[in-house]
Amino acid sequence: MQNNYGLTIVKDYPIKGVNFVDINGLLATPQYFTAVIEKFVETIKNTLPAEVLAKAAIITPEARGFVFGAPVAYKLGLPLLLIRKNGKIPNNPYLFRVTNEYSTYDGEMDADILAAHDHFIYIDDILATGQTLASVRQAVAKKGKEVVLAVHLTAVAAFKDARNSNAGLKDLPIREII
Repeated sequence: MQNNYGLTIVKDYPIKGVNFVDINGLLATPQYFTAVIEKFVETIKNTLPAEVLAKAAIITPEARGFVFGAPVAYKLGLPLLLIRKNGKIPNNPYLFRVTNEYSTYDGEMDADILAAHDHFIYIDDILATGQTLASVRQAVAKKGKEVVLAVHLTAVAAFKDARNSNAGLKDLPIREII
């Protein structure tokens, strides 16, 4: 089934009962990719006060989050903090636990970049249960920092109740652009 901006829904992938959102059609169509990057930028600018935005940094998880987080950081002129799986950050990694709908793993981010900023805008491709976002938000908060906004390309409607009951997402502005 074809969705807006070249997104395709793949039923029962990666496991039965889960519908995977394939972003390859969007990425393969430059006008779609350009349009969604502009929508990310517009959504952020329209949601955050200018004084908060001026002091924020983009934080994004690998791997699909990088695809959107990097060009948005570039367009907004903001620093970019990458969230990687354990063993990928060579300088001063800050290790934390990530739980999502499929697994639990150790994630890490550069502790020096994290320390240099107080406010973060979380960017990722798909919002499912919100567990990855909640894990990152908790890890950032443990260092006295704050995720002030989360923006996703789209969200999986079937997980809306799980997101709404996720205490780790309470009081966090969350936006989807498609």
